[in-house]
Amino acid sequence: MIGMDSTPSPSSDEELLAAYRRASGEGRRAAADRLFARYYEQVGRWCLRLAGEREAAADLAQDVFLKAHRHLDSFQGASQFGTWLYSIARNESINRAKRSGPSADDDSEETLIAIPASDPNPEELATRNSSARRVDRLLAQTLDEKERIVFTLHYGDELPLAAITSLLRLENSSGAKAYIVSAKRKLARAVERMLARGERA
Repeated sequence: MIGMDSTPSPSSDEELLAAYRRASGEGRRAAADRLFARYYEQVGRWCLRLAGEREAAADLAQDVFLKAHRHLDSFQGASQFGTWLYSIARNESINRAKRSGPSADDDSEETLIAIPASDPNPEELATRNSSARRVDRLLAQTLDEKERIVFTLHYGDELPLAAITSLLRLENSSGAKAYIVSAKRKLARAVERMLARGERA
């Protein structure tokens, strides 16, 4: 990574934000670009899960980064930077769903599959997509919406439970942890039933 000058490039979100706030002009823009570049793939995964298909996900991701760029000065660090970006992605997705009417399928296409860094071979892609569809089906059939969101944020996007509790404004005493415990219990029972029927989990 090339820095704005001869000093080492900042490596953490906090350092990049500090560099952004100290700089001006091209240096400020470069610091923002480096910060957002750290989240391109992750935001792409979020948008694919929220939008359900790649073309809509690409449009959504573009809107997310445009909005985040415009409001970067307002980010005060009350939450993790990634949590702030996810809240923008989710709000933009909800707004799009409202504009498109009742046909929008809020969060029903959630998936744990990541956008690959390079194109896999067709057999690998088919296997991956088949596995993702099975996971989607199992989560949709077994968990309620809040459990599904918490589960995929924690295990799919590796957000810590405290961040999820804050992001989703969970007011129950145990926060996101309660939804994880409930989701794991339901999924374990569902898998047991599937195995008893001779189905693949």
